[in-house]
Amino acid sequence: MEIFRVGLLLGVRQIQRTNRWTTILIIFVMMLTFLNLVAVSGILVGLIAGAERGVQEKLIGDLVITPLENEDYVLRSPLLINTIKSDPSVLGVAPRLDIPARIEANYRTRRNLSAERDITSTRIVGIDPTAEEIVGGFSRNLAEGEPLVPGEEGYILIGAMMIDRYTEDFPDIASSLTDVFPGDTVRVTIGNATKEFVVKGIVDAKVAELTSSVFMSQSELRRLAGRNDHNVSRISVRTERLENATALQARLKGLGFDADGKIQTFDEALPKFIQDIKNTFNILGAFIGAVGIIVASITIFIIIFINALSRRRQIGILKGIGIDRRAIEMAYVMQAAFYVLIGSALGALVIYGFLVGYFDRNPIDFPFSDGILVAEPLDTFNRFIILFVVTLAAGFVPAWLIVKQNTLNAILGRK
Repeated sequence: MEIFRVGLLLGVRQIQRTNRWTTILIIFVMMLTFLNLVAVSGILVGLIAGAERGVQEKLIGDLVITPLENEDYVLRSPLLINTIKSDPSVLGVAPRLDIPARIEANYRTRRNLSAERDITSTRIVGIDPTAEEIVGGFSRNLAEGEPLVPGEEGYILIGAMMIDRYTEDFPDIASSLTDVFPGDTVRVTIGNATKEFVVKGIVDAKVAELTSSVFMSQSELRRLAGRNDHNVSRISVRTERLENATALQARLKGLGFDADGKIQTFDEALPKFIQDIKNTFNILGAFIGAVGIIVASITIFIIIFINALSRRRQIGILKGIGIDRRAIEMAYVMQAAFYVLIGSALGALVIYGFLVGYFDRNPIDFPFSDGILVAEPLDTFNRFIILFVVTLAAGFVPAWLIVKQNTLNAILGRK
């Protein structure tokens, strides 16, 4: 403790005597290093986290029920839906009916019967507009036109990836409709049934399943497809909290509904490849951060070495009057600790006080997601510990190299 107290006193005096602008510059470098360590990997992971959030908010919900293997629909859907609605933690339930179909756009303007038909295959999703608005805010996904209205028939919404002007930057998408706008009429064919519909809007959300589908009233879709069993293809549930979804899942399984459909929370329903991509981006971000740590440690090493070398005579005098060399080394380690603590604190303040909230409100517009900044407190703390340890080592080594020199030579300025 005596060595620690003396080292702390010497370290404080050295910091006080250091040029103010030099101290500010070193702290600024450490702050940027901390930001690089946390924010870069946070943005990379945020690309996938943004995609996850989009899928959860706009498609899957907090709990989702899908058909079992070898089944096309969720069995006993009406009973299951009523049971879910009876749970007080449930905010909304959105049943969806999914049926394959064909869409044709130029059947009215095609004069030559031998000309190529403007037709594409897709899936028609029958929805309840009111339920979809509660569960996922469906109207926010519209790039053009207006949303469907409950009880309204003869209208559809078309996904953007089925329209040629939205797929110009995606050469792999070959089957898209040409010059289709809200207000145009298209022909929908399901099996042997065909009917004309007015395009009411274009759905453009960064969720592939939404942008590559067609949406219409579920009741009208059932009539067109000849479906009278009231079973659905998917049930998305929005709960008050994510913990409620887990409890609801357990309750439904306890009632035996797992024999009618696959009941999964959002995390369970998320495809494994998305988690793999997130882990890969995390590793990439850690590598980039490691480069920043190396640069910062070299910077601290050079600064402490030059500082100690310029005070070589004072160090010799301190050793000559009986100050333990470990206390002198401790003083320079304290300097390094001061720089990393203040720099990291300022970096954390910038991240949690500004950047996280800013990117939540203004996500980065990537083609496949709205990127956010992911900065889990535990991960941030672990990165800080790594930076702190490396910086202390970078402060100790140059001090040790100078302090170990002969005391008399140091006082006299000899090599």
